[in-house]
Amino acid sequence: MAQGTAEEEFTQGLLSVFQPAIEAVDQQILTLRESQVTLREHIDKLNTDLRTISEAQKDLPNLDHYVKKLMNIKRRVTTVQNVLGNVQDRVHSLEARITREQDRKQTLIDMSANT
Repeated sequence: MAQGTAEEEFTQGLLSVFQPAIEAVDQQILTLRESQVTLREHIDKLNTDLRTISEAQKDLPNLDHYVKKLMNIKRRVTTVQNVLGNVQDRVHSLEARITREQDRKQTLIDMSANT
């Protein structure tokens, strides 16, 4: 019985240490992903505006270079967003594994207490 209690306390201790950090990281990832979506929308609008200006004003310097830079930045933002999505999936998986392990330990403790 003492062994089960020690394991339960250890599990609860680990969970209490990691859970706030996991939740904070998860929230920060969500916030960052929202910011990146907004950034991508602004980049798309700027890209459209630059092309419109470039086509309308033949006397202006060539803006194709800047359009290409914006497209490159957009590609990198998309890549980072995909990586963050993978990280968020891993965080959710870790949370699920912690919960399953906690439930498994609790079941074992309950079973040993009933016998």
